[in-house]
Amino acid sequence: MSNLPLELVEVELPASADVPMPASAYARQRQWLWVTRGSLTFVEGHETHVLGEGDCLELGPPQDCVFRNVGGEPCIYAVILLKTG
Repeated sequence: MSNLPLELVEVELPASADVPMPASAYARQRQWLWVTRGSLTFVEGHETHVLGEGDCLELGPPQDCVFRNVGGEPCIYAVILLKTG
């Protein structure tokens, strides 16, 4: 078992799915999103980001967020987490 402060998680978001995430879920970590297939609409507080295949986004300070797939196909993305506390 490794004690590295880094995690990589692959997520498949079904078509037409919305998944909310409270700011408290990533209060002690930095987080990046990397879309590997499909399209992801990511709502971060009052800002909306539309990400396509190959796009990467570093999240800012913790805010309530929503992962949204408005397309007709699943979206696959990676979440890279760096624990800071």
